[in-house]
Amino acid sequence: MGFLALCALVLSLSSAIYAQQYELTQTYTTQNFFEEFSFFTGQDPTNGFVQYVPFDTAAATGLIGNNSDLIYVGVDHTNVYPSSGPGRPSVRLESKLTFTEGLFVLDLTHIPTGCGTWPAFWTVGLADWPIDGEIDVIENINDAAENNAALHAAGECEVSAAVGQTATWESTDCNIVHDGNQGCGSKLTEPNNYGKGFNANGGGVYAMEWTSSAVKIWFFPRTGIPDSLSNTHPNTSTFGIPSATFSGPCSDSFGDKFFNHTVVLDTDFCGRWAGGRFGQGDTQCPLIEGTSSEDSCVNFVANNPQAFKEAYWGIRSLRAFTRSVEY
Repeated sequence: MGFLALCALVLSLSSAIYAQQYELTQTYTTQNFFEEFSFFTGQDPTNGFVQYVPFDTAAATGLIGNNSDLIYVGVDHTNVYPSSGPGRPSVRLESKLTFTEGLFVLDLTHIPTGCGTWPAFWTVGLADWPIDGEIDVIENINDAAENNAALHAAGECEVSAAVGQTATWESTDCNIVHDGNQGCGSKLTEPNNYGKGFNANGGGVYAMEWTSSAVKIWFFPRTGIPDSLSNTHPNTSTFGIPSATFSGPCSDSFGDKFFNHTVVLDTDFCGRWAGGRFGQGDTQCPLIEGTSSEDSCVNFVANNPQAFKEAYWGIRSLRAFTRSVEY
């Protein structure tokens, strides 16, 4: 082989390796999903009208299930419950592995919907919250149609509004003491990124890239998933403009504010956010005259089991990647 040909070969191989920004480290599928997550059964931290049940109860009552290609994580949609009781049975899953930085890719066919619901997919430091931070990838309440992505951090933490993203800002202050732990958040604008529209459109993929200098979140509809995500070495530079971007000036200290995270997926009811906003604003959720939003929410969730048939997660897979090459 001639010298020039050898150089070209080395350059080609180097470029191929250099492009492999991430390596697959953990895959959650129908084969192992419920083995790799713990079932939280404690009191809901957000004071929701919910009973988080253990694996055996969830399996026996049909709150969870899987078939050849789909993981089901739902709630009780059969029984009426007293509004003075602990709440409607549901599931909160927490990954047994913890992560610091990486790329997380969740392929969904269905997101829980309905008045009173508060579904979320997030990563959080459970050892010493809020010191170790929280990243909300998918979250909203009641009958909302758009996803809200957000960060929650301890201490002063402001991110820049002048970043590349398609979402619209709700707040750039990530400090948990800001407006009752609103955090820094953006409302996604892509069509059918959440709720009934998401489900009717066949779902899609959410990808969250977490580094020491930025957190970026992408939503891809089923027909727009990047080719790079079909292999074990995705390249985020091919993903396009993020749906949401959190960076600078606080991102200089992201390594100190976000670490040792557990991946959490749950469906809550009412509580501080969904209950406080029930029947408020642009919603069809029925506010009972003469009662508070929270009381109206609890009454609705307790007495209308049929309203929660669509309050389930349909999951094809969750994949976690670690960075292999710095750009």
